Amino acid sequence: MNNSAKHQSPKRILMVLRRLGMGGIEKATVVLANAMVREGHEVHLLIFKGQPELELDPRVRVHCRNLERESRKTPLGLAYYILSRTLLRFVVPGSSSVWPGFVVSRRFKDFLHQLEAADGRFDLILIRGQGAFELLWNFYDSRCWQMVEAVTGVYENRERESRWLTRKLFEGKRVICVSQGIADGLRHHLEDYGVMLADLRVIYNAVPIDDIRRLGNETPVPAFDRPYLVHVARLVPEKGQRVLIEAYYLARQQGVTAPLVIIGDGSERGRLEAQAERLGLRDHVHFLGQQSNPYPWVARASAFVLSSHFEGLGLVLIEALALGTQCVATDVPGGIREVLSGKQRRLVAEHGPASLAEKIREALVEPVAIDASFVERFEECTILPQFLLLIDEAESPLSDQT
Repeated sequence: MNNSAKHQSPKRILMVLRRLGMGGIEKATVVLANAMVREGHEVHLLIFKGQPELELDPRVRVHCRNLERESRKTPLGLAYYILSRTLLRFVVPGSSSVWPGFVVSRRFKDFLHQLEAADGRFDLILIRGQGAFELLWNFYDSRCWQMVEAVTGVYENRERESRWLTRKLFEGKRVICVSQGIADGLRHHLEDYGVMLADLRVIYNAVPIDDIRRLGNETPVPAFDRPYLVHVARLVPEKGQRVLIEAYYLARQQGVTAPLVIIGDGSERGRLEAQAERLGLRDHVHFLGQQSNPYPWVARASAFVLSSHFEGLGLVLIEALALGTQCVATDVPGGIREVLSGKQRRLVAEHGPASLAEKIREALVEPVAIDASFVERFEECTILPQFLLLIDEAESPLSDQT
């Protein structure tokens, strides 16, 4: 950690998530929480649903509280819940998850006051993910920042509902975007709807480079004894694996012989396996399922291929670069071009199987040499001070209210 961060007095930080599963938002939250406690700061993590599925530093104080369910045990909370599931969902379609925010926000404020009465005032509150935004939209505090990984609150052909939801989620809020691409998209969206933020910053997600390299040195089982391509992601529609398999099929028509290794699981797996079978790729596409440590396969691959329809930042690309593996990715909204800069930029494909196939072939024929400078911007020692700086800045005019 740099000297400015090391010399700061310990801070108290609260992070809030709807759930702590295996997704990118959750993973980024755990990395940040672990980095902060290693530097001597006190970190609390509030999870609204379920138990943590990712490993946290034992010094992170975890609170599992389903405030939405708790609020339904009160007369007012139960009334909002019933109305949101019956009448209000038809008044504003798609809003049923937002109405309970009236009472959940109040219950969260009570929880916060109790926690601070016992242990002291928090210096920074970070809320991540639309699920948490919807439940806490009625919570305002000068220490609170919403971390945005995607432009949310948009309903196709339903401008009135989009405007209403956007205003509830963002009006008067402080927002941190995980890439400049997300910040630009959010700014345009809010301008279209006349929604004003209190503040907007860009802070990249931190990546534990040393830990990833250590994990990458482990032996993969099964191992592949010839050059191969690798893809790591949840197997869900937004990750675009149907485009990936179509692109791989086209790349093989262009002379690519390296097999494709797909790591991850999800709702699309059966359809993807059927697609590979239909295209005659059964012996060339290997589905390894969910792996607790995918890095050994990434470290030994000839190229990492990402086919997403959208990426807030692209953590898996940063991880691949940290392991010295070149990346091929589709040029989609978000932070792809912020991660794949410099020499890596030439392997960014237009969104579609034909262009992605061509970039796969190019990566194998004319590979990009990766160096450490590609990932320095995302190291914990670079990112953490940017969060701590928020605490030290001048007090905002936004007042506390519920």
